[in-house]
Amino acid sequence: MKRSTVILIILAGILVVGTGYALWNITATRDTFVISGVIEADDIHVGSKVGGRVLKVVAKEGETVKEGETLVLLEPHELDASLAEAQAALRQVEAKYSLLTADFRQEEIERLDAAAKPAQAELDQLISEPRQRVIDQAAADLTTAKTQAENARRFLKRVEDLAQRELIAKQEYDDAQVKADEAEHGMNSARERYDLVLAGARKDEIERARERVAEINAKLRQLRNGHRKEQIAQAKSEIEAARARVELIRAQMYETVIRAPVDALVESLDLERGDLVAAGQPVVTLLRTGSLWVRAYLPEARLGLARRGLKVKIRVASFPEKDFIGIIRRIHRQGEIIPHNLQTREERVLQVFQTEVVIDDPDHELRPGMNADVIITKDARPFFTGRRDQRG
Repeated sequence: MKRSTVILIILAGILVVGTGYALWNITATRDTFVISGVIEADDIHVGSKVGGRVLKVVAKEGETVKEGETLVLLEPHELDASLAEAQAALRQVEAKYSLLTADFRQEEIERLDAAAKPAQAELDQLISEPRQRVIDQAAADLTTAKTQAENARRFLKRVEDLAQRELIAKQEYDDAQVKADEAEHGMNSARERYDLVLAGARKDEIERARERVAEINAKLRQLRNGHRKEQIAQAKSEIEAARARVELIRAQMYETVIRAPVDALVESLDLERGDLVAAGQPVVTLLRTGSLWVRAYLPEARLGLARRGLKVKIRVASFPEKDFIGIIRRIHRQGEIIPHNLQTREERVLQVFQTEVVIDDPDHELRPGMNADVIITKDARPFFTGRRDQRG
């Protein structure tokens, strides 16, 4: 084959390859385009509702934690004391409620019932005229008291004669004098009792007897009928309030342990033992490891080729041979100019729309802060659809 023919064949091959590459490039540029961005993770700011003094810092910056793992411990001593006080108050109102609702013991009712009978009998006796037997007994008691008084006086007289002659000690005389006085007092009491029996009971004695009978009967009625419903309802409300107080303090104690709400990476934790933490103040910043996403900017000219739910590919420099799958979850409705100070008509081609792309990374190979390329294909289908396509 002639040399000129070989050259022509080579040139023709080069022309075919170049034309094919150009056509592929044009087609690729038309059907597929790339927007660049940075991988980010959702921030979670964790703190305590109650605050307090730091007892221990468990987690460290840069480490990965699982959902429910302890990050920081706060001192619980004051809440421990409050809980003990609230539990004691709860036990007290529960005991009161049990007393109001429990059946009264039968032996207590029988005891009061037994006391009511003699009290009523005493009242009946005071109201009615004294019987002859009572009068006779009072007369006999008076006679006995008189005899004892006379004997005591005669004995005192003999002792007095002996004392004057100094035949006995003075103490014996004093003892005789005391016995004589006691006998005289007993005789006077017996006479008053006899006169009272003859005259009938006094009004104040009858009134006291009536009050005692009424008191016993009232206690019996309360024991048999139980307490009023209003008292039981009030005691029940007191129990509910005391239980709510206990549960509130327990919830506050739970807040002394700051835990990770999800699987995450500890991004910021600047605390030491003894630091004071305010209630409701975030003290730990976490990055949600299971929901990485790319923040990229979609040019206005390509806005019609991307939509919410579209499935895309993502590539990073750390894994050049691997394509990660992503889903566009949001395209902001408000466009931006980059740089922001460009205002001319020619520069409007630089307007972009912030786009968020969720990454499927089951092996946890990607990290927040990595640069990423989002590859969008024109014919790609949405991963999920709603009633209509949305771009924001």
